[in-house]
This record gives sequence, C-alpha cells and structure tokens, in this order.
Amino acid sequence: MPEKPRNGERAIRWKKPSGSERAKVNEKTNELERAMKQKTVIPISIPTLVDAALAIEKLRVASEVRRSHLARQGKKDTETDELHDRLVTLEEYVDGRIAELIKAHPAYPWFSRVKGVGKENIGKVIGLIDIEKADTISSLWKFAGFAPVDGKAEKRQKGAKLHYNAQLRSMCWRLASSLLRTGGKFYEYYLKEKDKYQHRFRDESRLIVPATQLPKKDGKRYEPEYMISAGHVHNMALRKMIKLFLALLWLSWREGEGLPTREPYPVEYLGHEHPITPEEMCDR
Repeated sequence: MPEKPRNGERAIRWKKPSGSERAKVNEKTNELERAMKQKTVIPISIPTLVDAALAIEKLRVASEVRRSHLARQGKKDTETDELHDRLVTLEEYVDGRIAELIKAHPAYPWFSRVKGVGKENIGKVIGLIDIEKADTISSLWKFAGFAPVDGKAEKRQKGAKLHYNAQLRSMCWRLASSLLRTGGKFYEYYLKEKDKYQHRFRDESRLIVPATQLPKKDGKRYEPEYMISAGHVHNMALRKMIKLFLALLWLSWREGEGLPTREPYPVEYLGHEHPITPEEMCDR
C-alpha cells in the first residue's frame, strides 16, 4: 500500500492519460524512430552502396573494354558477355538503392531543387564525405582535391602521396559536367566566372588560344607567360563552380544535421563581395 502523505505534503495520484495525450506521445515516438532510422541509413547504407557502385562500375567498364578488344579480333567470349550483363543489372540495382535512400539526406531539400543534380551522381559525392570530419569548408575542399597547393591545383605526381580523395574528386567533376549540361543557375555562375577570367587575362595582355595553338617544348605543349589555353580558362571557371556547390552542400548538410557552421557564409572564401546562399542557387 502507498504511504500516507506526511503533514504538509500532498498525495500524488497517477492520472490515466486521455486518448489525445496518448496519440501525441505515440506521434512523438514515431518521429524519434523515423529520425533514428534516417541517421542509421545516411552514414552506413549510402557510403557502403557508393563503394559498391564504384567497384561495380570499374568492373563493368573493364568487361566492356575486353569485349571491344575481342570484337576487333573477330572473337567472342560468352563468359565475358554473361559477366557484363550481370554487372549491368547489379549496377542498376545499387544505383537505384542510392537514389532511393538519398531522399532521406538532410541536404536533400536543397540539392533536389538544383538543376543537374541527379540522385545517383549526388549520391556518389555524398557517400564519400564524412560531414562531421569536414568541420570547415576548406577541409572539405581539401579532401575533395579542390584546395590549391602553392597557388595551383594539386596534380598527381608519380611516387607522391595524394592529399585528397581521388574518387571524390572524380565524382565532383562528373557532377559538374551534369550541372553544365542542364543550364541552370550553376551554369550561369560558371559563365560569369569564365567571363571574369577572360577579362583578367586580356587585361594582363595574355592571349587565350585553343590548346592546339600553344607552342611546343621537348615535344609537349606548354603555356608561355603571354598565352593561356581556352581549356585552362574553362577548367578554372569549372573549379570555381564546383567549389561553390561543395560550399553550399556543406552548409545545407551541416545545418540539416544540427552541426555547427561558421559565419560568414562559406562562399565569401571564393572572393565574392556578397555571400551566396543555398536558396539563391535553387532552380526549382
């Protein structure tokens, strides 16, 4: 039996919750469960599937190369054909799962409104990033291979260790190509940056020419001080566009995860007078 209340104390009686109160508790419980499931899906399933997708893609391409080599010799290998067909099916399955799971990503409400961002290509970017470790924009740029080294873009050097994730860099370039093809706001941004570079080089009296018009030295084309290739200018503007996308992805993702972000907006690191927000770069 419950103890009797002492002098000055009030008895505490348990009150059975009403139906509406129970419904609110159940809804809160369901919200927490959904949130927990999303937290589990994002860091575990997507990176695992992305690793698998990249490995499968590599094998599928290798099988296609072998088929083309055999075809040139007038030969055919049924085992290679069977392997290729199975890899295509498996790749379609994995890409489909990535596209489905990416909808639960914290930054999905932003990047799903950007023209050129497909669920598969953004999945292969996101799946290679640990947003908790990338606590600054510059750290993400460095990990993706878009931070300058001695004022220049980092390049592979024989025998030297890379300071970035080569797969992530490759996937960012692939995503950039898609952003250019669709002609959305990121494409417009690319055009503005390209125009700025062209004006800068012309003010410096540097000729912008096709790569085929560059002079040769020891059998290789090079850029003298008074020349720069049109392809070089294109890549410089494209890098600026990729860095903008990564900056806004970082901001949207960390805000969605409830992780700290730094002011001012990361785009100021790109040298703009006014910060560009994620919303400004949405096409839909």
